[in-house]
Amino acid sequence: MASAHEHPASEGHSVQEILGYPADAKLLIIHADDLGMSHAKNVATFDAMRRGVVTSASVMMPTPWVGEVLELARQNPTLDLGVHLTLTAEWKHYKWGPLLGADTVPSLVTPEGNFHDNVPAYAAAADVAEVEAEARAQIDRALAMGFEVTHLDGHMGAMLATDEIAALYLRLGEEYGLPIRVHEHQGDQVQDVDLKTRLATYPAGLTTIDGAPPETYPEGMTAYYNQALRNLKPGLNLLVLHLGFDHPEMRAIMVEHPLWGAKWRQIDYDWAMSPETRAIMEEEGIILIDNRLLRDRLIRARGE
Repeated sequence: MASAHEHPASEGHSVQEILGYPADAKLLIIHADDLGMSHAKNVATFDAMRRGVVTSASVMMPTPWVGEVLELARQNPTLDLGVHLTLTAEWKHYKWGPLLGADTVPSLVTPEGNFHDNVPAYAAAADVAEVEAEARAQIDRALAMGFEVTHLDGHMGAMLATDEIAALYLRLGEEYGLPIRVHEHQGDQVQDVDLKTRLATYPAGLTTIDGAPPETYPEGMTAYYNQALRNLKPGLNLLVLHLGFDHPEMRAIMVEHPLWGAKWRQIDYDWAMSPETRAIMEEEGIILIDNRLLRDRLIRARGE
């Protein structure tokens, strides 16, 4: 995405100023995807939020370890958690399906009753009314379980798979009063120029770094992240990580999946916990913020 756009209600002020910072501030959200996927994912992410540089994370409501996320969230009520809208299940042997059940949203599942394992297959089959029903069920379940939901994002880019689904995604964000994450992802199919513009300016333009690119894996990932910090421009910025541990649980889940697999997630975790990472941020004058600030100052403030 492009660098920060002026918020419609800014009246000449930068996004940084609306959020309570100087106009030249370098603001950064460091976000971790996929909470609830596994025990290791939960432990790594909450550790990096409490002791590292991660400021935001999102929860996959249909996944097996979501109950542990709720327990950890209750123990850490100030942490920033959103809903990672989940409509795909990419791992070879480790699957999940819709909260509403396969019979209620049949276009979203394979014959085995699981979500599709890739975005193109999901996009080709999905009935948008069923996508909406399942997405609402996931948001409402999070709220009912007691999560203070701060934002929405989509697993594997599934909420940007078609123009119709992307328009739904934007509408859900507006209706629930939550910022949505818009990011480039393999499988994204949004074509409508006006829709792309609306998505890119909601809630405000972000410079988004969607994790280290595959060509940097494994030896070049840390250098890539460090350079991204050094290159950060004034404005509103987002860096997306995938945390975990390179140990048997994660390796079994991510078999035959080296990219974004167990070793990848260990590197992300190690970088988020590194004193060098904090030192670079201090040198560059980077200010860490979270999605709760965007929700309250950029989205919900519109109605005041």
